[in-house]
Amino acid sequence: MLDKKNIDIKVVLVFVVLFLIGIISFLIQFFKHVNCEDVKYFILSDHYQSEEPIEFYDKTHNAKSWKWDFGDGSPTDIRRHTFHTYKNPGKYIISLTINGECVHTRELILKDKYILDKLGTPQIITSKIITVGQPTYFNSISQNAKTWEWAFGENRGIDETSSNPVYTFSTPGEKTITLVINGDFSRVAKKVIYVHPRVIKKTNPLDVTSYVYEKNAEAFALPRGTAKKDPLEDMLQYVPVAPKNKSQKDSIAPIKKAPKISEDQFEILLNKVAEGSKVKDDFAEFLCDDLEIPTVKNDKDLLTFAQLCANIKGKKIKIESIRLNKDKTDNCIKGMSINYKVKKYLIWVKD
Repeated sequence: MLDKKNIDIKVVLVFVVLFLIGIISFLIQFFKHVNCEDVKYFILSDHYQSEEPIEFYDKTHNAKSWKWDFGDGSPTDIRRHTFHTYKNPGKYIISLTINGECVHTRELILKDKYILDKLGTPQIITSKIITVGQPTYFNSISQNAKTWEWAFGENRGIDETSSNPVYTFSTPGEKTITLVINGDFSRVAKKVIYVHPRVIKKTNPLDVTSYVYEKNAEAFALPRGTAKKDPLEDMLQYVPVAPKNKSQKDSIAPIKKAPKISEDQFEILLNKVAEGSKVKDDFAEFLCDDLEIPTVKNDKDLLTFAQLCANIKGKKIKIESIRLNKDKTDNCIKGMSINYKVKKYLIWVKD
């Protein structure tokens, strides 16, 4: 009887040990597991051109090892955050292998640096004499242009997106015209023009018969008599006058700068917009109250920031990359580009 009891206890202990080993193995695999559908890596560049460092960065959860294949025959890179420079322009297929099991590819198109330097900033062409209320035609000299963002200095934000816009000014004065080609904020064309006020022409011809000739000076002379005191002199004695300041120094108001925000922090706020806990107005201080800044979505669509917030609201999104273009003077965000996917029927697709 005692031997049978001892055997039963040993069997139970064996099963308990095997069960604990199974749980420990499961937990190790769980915490090391990488969801291949939720890989987050970024490819960032200022101009996406040859002979310029391209930044590669991965933020995938539970990622322990990386293998970057840049698609140009160069050796692979095993760092999480790295840079690579392409010698020639063209189309490259970037491959990233995470933890030796998740493989993701992305196409990267680079322009020729020397062609871009040769083209330089686009030129704005318009008429020399511009008048309020009359249509003004604009044109630009730029090669390989696909998108145009015109601002004519009367409104905040973009006024026209066509290649040859026609605009009618409503107010006279000096105006600064700006043009951004293909979303490249590093080469913003600017031109200062002067809008002349509208000239009111005489509609009726001069009627000589109805002209009233001037009267002689005697007709406007005051009657002779004793000079009287002006009653305003007594009234002005009781009007209080504010004392003058002894010294008043001119002060120059400091330039109001927008708060600093990184691209990762901006990404977190956009995710909250999608969840519904934030709205576009929460970004006003970073955009200097201009919610109509140009936004390039998924490298092909041009819309305003307010439209982007309306598009992602209520959706489950996965932001792949985001790039902010800030003004160096006041730190205001003047434009941005974003690549993201939305989840539809359990599948991540481009929006």
